[in-house]
Amino acid sequence: MITRLSLCALLLAGSTAHSQIKNMQHKKELTMDTVQQHKAAITEFYEQMLNRRQLDKIDQLVSADYANSLGAKGISGFMSQLTTLLQTFPDAQWMIVSMAAEGDKVFVKQKMTCTHQTPYLGMAPTHKSLTNEGTGIYTFKNGKVVSHEILTDRLGFLQQIGILPADIAAPAKQEQVYFIDRFTVPAQAVPEFMERVNYNRSFIRQLEGFITDQVYQQQENGQFSIVTVATWKNQASLDNAKAKVFEEYKRTGFQPAEFYQRLGITMDRGVYQAGN
Repeated sequence: MITRLSLCALLLAGSTAHSQIKNMQHKKELTMDTVQQHKAAITEFYEQMLNRRQLDKIDQLVSADYANSLGAKGISGFMSQLTTLLQTFPDAQWMIVSMAAEGDKVFVKQKMTCTHQTPYLGMAPTHKSLTNEGTGIYTFKNGKVVSHEILTDRLGFLQQIGILPADIAAPAKQEQVYFIDRFTVPAQAVPEFMERVNYNRSFIRQLEGFITDQVYQQQENGQFSIVTVATWKNQASLDNAKAKVFEEYKRTGFQPAEFYQRLGITMDRGVYQAGN
């Protein structure tokens, strides 16, 4: 009796293990298929929607639930900055240098080429050929993109156009840090926004390690693209300045997130340092 029960138990265990292995293999196949589908969708985005301007297909890629860290939501939110970019650089083309995917994310190393044909941040067209490399991170859910982030070399791009000097990598400047913010501001919000910008500029100019700052702006489709560039002696100076600014915000009761949301302002930020 014991032998028979043991044999049955072994047979049952073997059957269960075999079933579990098959389920694991099936899930792995589904995951691999999904990853390949995500990669194919992003490839089509770059090659067809971007480079061939087949933007009427964007709803096939982007979810209605799309949202990014800048506050943009829905398909229109995804399209807003893309449309502005294509209007500013109408001949822009993208190349996928490499691509990887894992789980719900696709990672793209990209390269954009374009010509400076229209005014940009107050700089008249130079007709220079420009390149900009970066990384795109796309997050999928139910087969569509629900968020994405593009990380690019904005410092190098502004240098190519001529907005920033090309010699910032000189030995005396190698420790300098460039704190660059780009804001998209509705026209009606510009006066109040610039009042805050001017207040902040006056404040940071008093801080140790501050070198210089500039503000560039350009009107685009009823909105203003405003870029602020603050140069600091080194990273330690910038870190100290951030702490001082935070203390000032706390003292005056200023809430940046609420301020941007109330005025409908979106922003992205980068900190850059010259290479050796």
